[in-house]
Amino acid sequence: MKLTYRDKVILAIVLALFIFVGGFFGLIKPKRQDIKDNTATLETLEKDKKEIERKIARIEKVEKNIHKTFDESKKNTAVFVDEEKINEPKLLDNFMYKYAEKAHVKVTELKVDPTASAALNYYYEPYVEVATALRENADINGSLREKVSKESADSTFISSRGVENIMTTRYGITFEGTKKEIWAYLAEIEDIDSAVLITSLAISEVEEEEEDKKATPAGAEGENAQQQEEQEEEDGDRAENWEDDTLLEANAVIQLYSVYEMEEPKTEMQKD
Repeated sequence: MKLTYRDKVILAIVLALFIFVGGFFGLIKPKRQDIKDNTATLETLEKDKKEIERKIARIEKVEKNIHKTFDESKKNTAVFVDEEKINEPKLLDNFMYKYAEKAHVKVTELKVDPTASAALNYYYEPYVEVATALRENADINGSLREKVSKESADSTFISSRGVENIMTTRYGITFEGTKKEIWAYLAEIEDIDSAVLITSLAISEVEEEEEDKKATPAGAEGENAQQQEEQEEEDGDRAENWEDDTLLEANAVIQLYSVYEMEEPKTEMQKD
């Protein structure tokens, strides 16, 4: 059968349509499904990416807070005596002796207690309500109770705080010098920019021994003892009137406090 030109054109068009439709269903439609699947996967990955970025941001913030806390702890613990010094008597002696040397006092006796753990107590004025029953009877609207709650809030909060422990040692020292020198030594201790406190102090005047001291008759011992007590009381009364060059002996207990130095946290920020 011989096809006319018109038939050939129609056949070509039908064939082209067939190829197009077949290609659409055979190639394009599966690709469209792949595109939809890939789009859904991309959206899921984008969500995962945003979640990961949020976690990274939180981690960076946490790391910054960690290092901020570490820096603040270094500032807060800078006041304490080095743990190395407080645990080694020789280093402690060197640390303390320079102040005595600077003030020109003579150290005659020295004792150092072993380092121990002690409670770091704090002091506050507790809130005390007077006549609670009267207040309750007068407090018709509850305003007085609210006032008491506000006034006692600080005291209640402080009283509920835990007591921390700290390393401490006592440094007992007996030393001699003039009033001016001893006052200078005490001032040196006071000016130490570490947790060093003078917790006990006793000062007395050094009595010069007489070269030609005569024997005391047995009957006069009681009388002399009474005179000595009266003299000591009199000396105590005039302690504030000592001259700067008066030779004195002092017994002091110096408390030193220390903590362990915190290690620097190892984080990604530190590596950078």
